[in-house]
Amino acid sequence: ATRSSTQGIDERRTLGYYVEQQVALRDRLFITGGVRRDAASAFGANTRAVYYPKLGASWLISDETFLNLPDFVNSLRLRGTYGASGQIPGATAAVRFYSPGPLTTAAGDAPAASLGSLGNTNLKPEFSAETEFGFDLAMFSGRTNIEFTSYSKSTTDALIRRSIAPSLSGLTTQFVNIGNIKNSGLELTWNQRVIDGDAAALSFTLTGSTNKNRMTKLGEGVSPIASGNRNTQRNLPGYPLFGLWDKNISFNDKNGDGIIVYNANAALSELTYSDTAVYQGNTFPTREIAFSPALELFGKKLKISGQVDSKWGFKKFNNTLRHQCMNGVTCRGRYDKSASLQEQANALATANAVYTGMFENGAFTRFRELSASYEMPTKWANAVRA
Repeated sequence: ATRSSTQGIDERRTLGYYVEQQVALRDRLFITGGVRRDAASAFGANTRAVYYPKLGASWLISDETFLNLPDFVNSLRLRGTYGASGQIPGATAAVRFYSPGPLTTAAGDAPAASLGSLGNTNLKPEFSAETEFGFDLAMFSGRTNIEFTSYSKSTTDALIRRSIAPSLSGLTTQFVNIGNIKNSGLELTWNQRVIDGDAAALSFTLTGSTNKNRMTKLGEGVSPIASGNRNTQRNLPGYPLFGLWDKNISFNDKNGDGIIVYNANAALSELTYSDTAVYQGNTFPTREIAFSPALELFGKKLKISGQVDSKWGFKKFNNTLRHQCMNGVTCRGRYDKSASLQEQANALATANAVYTGMFENGAFTRFRELSASYEMPTKWANAVRA
């Protein structure tokens, strides 16, 4: 019977300037430089603008006379790049504003407005800078092509919603720039033509990469930031972002009956835990590889291709198994005596909110794709004026 209406409008403006210069020397050395300046209304009042520079160079060194390369090498290009970019805060993240409140409550009168966001006049955009070095190599009349890159990316002033004491403003969080993050690794692409005839051809592409991710800095006095299912992920310096953390599980079948039993009295229990949570592993792959072969037949009119990929070096939280072991009777580790002692310990630990046994190796190899295409005769195309 009561109608109410609300309206909210967020405005954000960004003004950017960009300049770039490209230079080519003897068609062998290519240099590109540039810089961008951004000013945005989403920045804090004390931040006027941010600059994002870039500089890159590419050198076709195989064309230089001083480098005596073997005859099977067609070209060798060295390259290096530095570039920066940023992430602008949310439209109102830096602004202190108020939210409407009820005029009356069950207890009586109440303020018509309350503090909705504390704001932050010093809020800046995240700043990410990446350097890359690598080479492009072509060999055997272009039948073999290899691209290799080493990269390192650092993010400073990461935007993080920090927990604050409610006594400061009545609010519990505030956006601040308090995190530094680094990613580094290698990337490889290998294209190979194995057979290249008029009637048939066989080739493949192999790609692979590695990644090492770390939070390198968190604001002074800031506690590790928990996230993820059951707060099993943490972000703290020296460890990967969103890494899995929980207590280590140990067990000992003291009476030899093949059944692990937990007792609150540690002296009687066959299941014990470490005092504090311990880092258990990444939640994102640290290594990836993909293989894509292609076969062409019948004058290269029929093409069959596919892809197989693999990712490893990470763990995943098996939340389905956690539900089974905490709340149901479908958990083998709790109801089947033939289950291994480790499986029993992992299942029993969930009843005490220790989920380490639910962290499983996330590695996989997958046959991802198979495709076939056939090019119809030219006279068919001509018949429909194509």
